[in-house]
Order: sequence, then structure tokens, then C-alpha cells
Amino acid sequence: MHPTDADSEDWPPWYRAYRDILAQSEVPAADRLLNTITIVVLDAETTGLDVRTDRILSLGALRVYGNSIHLAEKFEAYLPSPSSVENSHAIPIHGIIPNSRRYTYSDEPSMLAELLDYLRDSVIVGHHIGFDIEMINRALARHGAGPLKNRVVDTVGLAKRLRPAGYWTPEGDYSLDVLARRYRIPLSDRHTALGDSYITAVLWLKLLTRLAVKLDRDLRISDL
Repeated sequence: MHPTDADSEDWPPWYRAYRDILAQSEVPAADRLLNTITIVVLDAETTGLDVRTDRILSLGALRVYGNSIHLAEKFEAYLPSPSSVENSHAIPIHGIIPNSRRYTYSDEPSMLAELLDYLRDSVIVGHHIGFDIEMINRALARHGAGPLKNRVVDTVGLAKRLRPAGYWTPEGDYSLDVLARRYRIPLSDRHTALGDSYITAVLWLKLLTRLAVKLDRDLRISDL
């Protein structure tokens, strides 16, 4: 169960600071132009796909302003693999060797605090982003914080909206790999948090271009 606003006095300081930023910022109204909104493209690599028992191993994120991906403004963090979680089946996918000296590790509360400071009031974009958000929210709850409050957009839903009329495709055809090939996006660093964030950011921009052509006008938040 996530803490509620009634528990705000018990929130950790870093989560209260995040909520204060959201409260003081201009909430993205439906009629605001999309190119005036800061987008954060986010991806999580985890020990598995069960939100109840698996844990985050790595988070990656990139900021997008208008039509530009700002690589210099990246967010990347690694967590040590919990000994209580079986993760060997996921290693061949994400390539993160448990507790390797290759990475600089953060503890979970510090990583969450840094992530919230990075996100601030941005709109979060991701591919099958609901899973990533739930994993982050469960991590927040473990440390007495409430859930993320940012607006969230899934590139899967946007890709489905832009498929040709009457054109049916299996659900698997909306995977990041399939869409990247369809939109001619190189799959470098696939299954790393930052690599997948970049691929998704490029996909996001390509989908927005198609949506703008389809609607024949500048895009607004309400168009997503």
C-alpha cells in the first residue's frame, strides 16, 4: 500500500521536496503545446517481471526538449542485486552482472531521491512504462514515500494509435525491438536502462512527427 497525502508528515524529506516542486510548478494543462513541456524518457532494468518480488537493478533516463534529446542531461543509477531475489534468468537479457565492480552502486533511498530531483514536474515517457512506474512506486513505498505524481505517456499506446486504419498486428509487434526496426532506429545498447531510454526517445520523436502530420497542427498535451 502506498502512503497517502494524510501520511505526508511521515514522508522522507526528499519525497516532500519532490511534492513541493509539483505543487508549486505549473501543471501541464491539456491545451499547452507539447514543445513547451519537459519530457523525461525513462527505463528500468529489473531482476525479473514480477512487481511483487523483483527489484530494480538499474534506472536510466534522458531529457527531451521539443525535438531534441539532451544526452548531456542523462540520469543513470545502479543498485546492488539483492541476495534474496533470484535473478540469474534475467542476466542474459540485461547483462548486469550482480554486484560487479564494473558499476558504481547507489543505495535505493539515495537513488530514489536523485531520481525525483531529476524528474521534478516533467512528463514521463516510456515503452510499457506502466511496469517501470509500478516498480519505482513500490520502491518508494518501501521507504515511506508516496507514488510518482508526474503525468505518464506510454509509447506503446501512441504506436497503436498511429497504425494504419484497418491494420491489425499481434501484440508482440509493439515491442521496442519491432518498433525500432519499423522506424529504422539502431538497437545499440539494447536492454541497458540508458540504451533503452535513448531508443525510446528516438521512437517518441518519430511517433510525434507522424501524429503532427496526421492532425496537421502543433501537438498539445491533450493529443497524447
